[in-house]
Amino acid sequence: MISKSDVDAIVGRKAVPDSQVLSVYLDIDQSKPVNLKRRFEAALHDMLQSLEAQLDEPKRDSFSADARRVRQHVSTLEPRAKGWICFADDSEDFFWMREIKAPVRALARWQETPYVAPMLEVLDEYERYGVALVDKEQARLFTVFIGEIAEHYHAFAPAPVQHFKTTGTDQWLSARRFQKRAEMHVHWHLKHVAELLDKLVDQYGFDRLLLAGPVEATSELQQLLSKRLRSRVAEKLSLPIKANAAEILEAALKVERAVERQREKEMVENLIIGDAHHPSALGLERTVYALAEERVWRLIYAVGFHPEGGRCSNCGMLFAKVEGSCDYCGGSIKRIDDLIEQMVERVLDQDGKVEQVAGDAALRLQQVGSIGAVLRF
Repeated sequence: MISKSDVDAIVGRKAVPDSQVLSVYLDIDQSKPVNLKRRFEAALHDMLQSLEAQLDEPKRDSFSADARRVRQHVSTLEPRAKGWICFADDSEDFFWMREIKAPVRALARWQETPYVAPMLEVLDEYERYGVALVDKEQARLFTVFIGEIAEHYHAFAPAPVQHFKTTGTDQWLSARRFQKRAEMHVHWHLKHVAELLDKLVDQYGFDRLLLAGPVEATSELQQLLSKRLRSRVAEKLSLPIKANAAEILEAALKVERAVERQREKEMVENLIIGDAHHPSALGLERTVYALAEERVWRLIYAVGFHPEGGRCSNCGMLFAKVEGSCDYCGGSIKRIDDLIEQMVERVLDQDGKVEQVAGDAALRLQQVGSIGAVLRF
């Protein structure tokens, strides 16, 4: 899992004279036929070879050392995620890599500092969740991010409370004292949990907080949270304190999917309505035209939408039509099967954003052509 401290360390890495950093983003998603039989290694080889060919002879030895280290690691990689990110500087003995359960676009850069823009873009698209699983005696604190879960704290109530048997009025008074002491220790315990959550949000910066466990414990904990944490509580979950990580992750992802579907519905509705400050294009033809003008800020399309299209054999412009002549240079248009993929790539090249929507949002978008874009102007 990529932590806030990871990101800060990579982003804050200073340039070292005559020591450049190789940044690699690799698509390793095994659900894609193009990546099966370790063909992602061939993609890496092509990217590194292309980079090396652009370098002057004096720099090639340094680049080759970085590239060799990256290749060695990838040669033993057993993909379990969708994307792989790596930063390497062999001369400084610097090597950082992570697999992430989010798609990345394959690219490589060799420059003075790590090329972090694609990583930050991926991280920006996903929300980080905090999970507090509590009862009156224990607490377990987690973060969930891009389909991964990590446990950070396991806290216990400060001291056990014992109940000694008495008789008559003494028994009644003892029971009341016991009850008050028990409530006090629960309060201290949950207050400590609230303090730990403040430390956790400082370290990981999670966007939403899920409270899990018995209603009495989660309700009291919510009251003890700081103002900034109370505003991030998204839902309360019914889970036993001894739930395993897989059960907690599945419950958190269920909430995350519901939140994401609602966000997508609102995004599509805003796209369709449009406004003076954020004009939009709806339908394939208008969206492709806006892309050609480099006006697309956010491309939005429905899951399962795979239209035919064309590309100019001369200038490379994309079209919603599959034949004829190019509107820009007069060249011939050739049919392509991966129009959406090429549109996505060009939007990202133009520093735009891409959203694929599902569920009710996809159904609503299908009513206006299954694709659209929020425009820069």
